[in-house]
Amino acid sequence: MTVKTAKTTATKKRKRVSKKSKASWRKHCDINDVEEFLEDQRLEERLGKFDEKPDEELFIVDTTGGDVDEKPEVKPDLKAKSFKERKRAQLAETPKCFEVLLPTSKVQDPNKKRNTVKQVGSKPSDLSKLTEKRQLSKGVLSRKLEQTKVNRKLAIQKKKKSKTVRQSFDKNIWDAPTLESKGIPETLCNEFVSTEAQLHNVPTTKRIRAKPQLPKTLLTRAAIEVPHPGVSYNPSYQEHQALLSEVVQHEQKMMKRQAHLNRVTTNMFSKVTQGEKEKQWQEEMSVGLPQPHNPSNDPDPEPSDNEYKAVNPPVKNKKKDHKARRKQREQLEEKERLKRAKIEKKKITDLYRLRKIQESLKKQESRQCERSTRLASKREEKAATALPALNKHRPPEKEPEFVDPAILTGDLRNLTNTSNLLRDRFESLQRRGALAASKVMMKKKRKLKSYFKPGHKVTEQDIKKYIQKLDKK
Repeated sequence: MTVKTAKTTATKKRKRVSKKSKASWRKHCDINDVEEFLEDQRLEERLGKFDEKPDEELFIVDTTGGDVDEKPEVKPDLKAKSFKERKRAQLAETPKCFEVLLPTSKVQDPNKKRNTVKQVGSKPSDLSKLTEKRQLSKGVLSRKLEQTKVNRKLAIQKKKKSKTVRQSFDKNIWDAPTLESKGIPETLCNEFVSTEAQLHNVPTTKRIRAKPQLPKTLLTRAAIEVPHPGVSYNPSYQEHQALLSEVVQHEQKMMKRQAHLNRVTTNMFSKVTQGEKEKQWQEEMSVGLPQPHNPSNDPDPEPSDNEYKAVNPPVKNKKKDHKARRKQREQLEEKERLKRAKIEKKKITDLYRLRKIQESLKKQESRQCERSTRLASKREEKAATALPALNKHRPPEKEPEFVDPAILTGDLRNLTNTSNLLRDRFESLQRRGALAASKVMMKKKRKLKSYFKPGHKVTEQDIKKYIQKLDKK
């Protein structure tokens, strides 16, 4: 009787495996015990070794037992601490902002012999000791301490003033022209401090925008200005010539202005022909590119005596003797002496020139004062006669009118109209400030294009009609 046994499919552990790489080494080697040991060692480094800790930290002696009923602890009736006392108690503790910098682990420094680096200026030098002694003898340090005490008192007073709330509101902030009313600190209320610096240092709580000025209107101007007598249809010769001279001056001024604009814009650039322009462009574009060899530009070869000369000939190490070095040193000393003598001589001459310098400074100051007063008077005159500015556009200035002698007729029947009455009145309202100045805005006409639709069939008759239509236009 034969019995058939089933083959087992269980895989046996291989005895010999390849460990040529790190991955295969980790796969076929059990290193858990090593990792656990190293993890325990790192934990002991961070928290400290258990062998070194005392028994009081590791164990607690239970003297009461579990069966005894625990009595509630009676807390002593302590008086609540004030805010100052709590703050004083917290002075010894390290601030929370510095707790991040403290070490959390008990791992020792691997470099035990680390050099402590002191900050720059912490160690007193010989020079600093000398300066401190001099300051003590002169009393500079004592004065500095007194000044710091005074500054501290002023700062405390300023802080108290800022905390006090104002109770009376009898001050009119709009009428007060003083700088203190605008919130500018008292220390900056000085003529040497610019207005930009004063307004920059105003606290945000005290910033008050000044009242905007009313729109400037010239009410003194008449509704209808009296024209020049030379504009009349029957003027006298003198009046007509006076008007002509005014018009000529105005035209010369405008021509001078136009010539100046042309001089500083168009005429500044030299005119170049098309050939020169192309040549310049070719030269600019070919910069950096290899140029063709031109034998005419080659330097003339030097006449040779059939002698061999190296490309890089050897350098002779010829040293100076003592006499040459002494002469060189004497020349340098003499040069330095002459330079210093020249500086000293200049100092003496400058002392004698002090009187002339003072006179020139006084003349310059007087000239500047005269110029500033002249400019201020001109500015005031211009502001008094300036056109009102109600918006960004300027009102049109009135140009002098002039009637050509050929048009003068002598009677009202044959008089020709040279101006527009509606435009004249409109510009007069703008000049007087009754209307804001405006700008002529012309609407562009849209150009309509005519074309055939791509889906439509175009015949020869349609093309002829279209050509005839274009010819007529």
